[in-house]
Amino acid sequence: MRRKPLETPLGTPLQTHTEAPEFTADAQRREEERNDPLFVNSLGKGLAVLQAFGSDWDALGLREIAQRTGLNTSAAQRFTHTLTQLGYLKKDEKTRRYRLGPRMLNFAYSYLRANPLYDVAIPIVISVRDEWQETVNVSVMDDTDAVVAIRMPSQRRINSNTAIGRRMPAFCVSTGRAMLAWLPPEERAAILDRTDFVRLTSHTITDRAALEAELDRIRQDGFAGVEEEADLGELAVAAPILDGDRKPIAALGITTSTAYWTMDDAREKLSPIVQQAATAISRSLQGWHGF
Repeated sequence: MRRKPLETPLGTPLQTHTEAPEFTADAQRREEERNDPLFVNSLGKGLAVLQAFGSDWDALGLREIAQRTGLNTSAAQRFTHTLTQLGYLKKDEKTRRYRLGPRMLNFAYSYLRANPLYDVAIPIVISVRDEWQETVNVSVMDDTDAVVAIRMPSQRRINSNTAIGRRMPAFCVSTGRAMLAWLPPEERAAILDRTDFVRLTSHTITDRAALEAELDRIRQDGFAGVEEEADLGELAVAAPILDGDRKPIAALGITTSTAYWTMDDAREKLSPIVQQAATAISRSLQGWHGF
């Protein structure tokens, strides 16, 4: 299902990936749910309530939750009450507004501890960060998005907008392109078919043919380099982390500022580093297969 593009000013990060998105189901999704006898509609609605909370600090009232999820106010009240009782939401009794509760962190912890990628990658990520004093990320693919799973920020440049769990369109970030470039052609094409090529900055490549040519070049070079396509003033290089079948299960990237690096320098000095680090992680994960 294709996302509905947002009208975003040039140079402004795509709000869908940093703030709460619209969760009102469109006709196609509702039709798919009706035709799936195993789909638990109430569970989907409960999870939609949790997803209604974005990265902004504002608490939400019932009316806002209802608007963001497509639920009526009565249903929103029942779901928020249940989630509050379970500890996944916290309620301010004075304002009657809600925020996510600390128990939500259990999901992130369980995901990281159940995945060998974290244990294998973290010492390598720390080593690269300490040696080069630049931010190092490991991202995984979730449909059309690249999602940050590991992040070690640079001590000289801290971007508070990028944290574990942040998702960005895979087509315009270095880790996303590194994973797309190593996917089998049919899988890559299917993901690009579902992608909305939204222009995040004036530098974002939104032409599919141009992007596919860039992915072919990345596959040949062994790394992806992206300059100011997702965030102005930022450039990044990344390489894929491959499983035993040579399929990408993640990607490791170094992100820095255009104030410190040019893309030519990054290609010369940082691209070998991300390739070596990604290869080391891949070798340790040869017996593990993602799905």
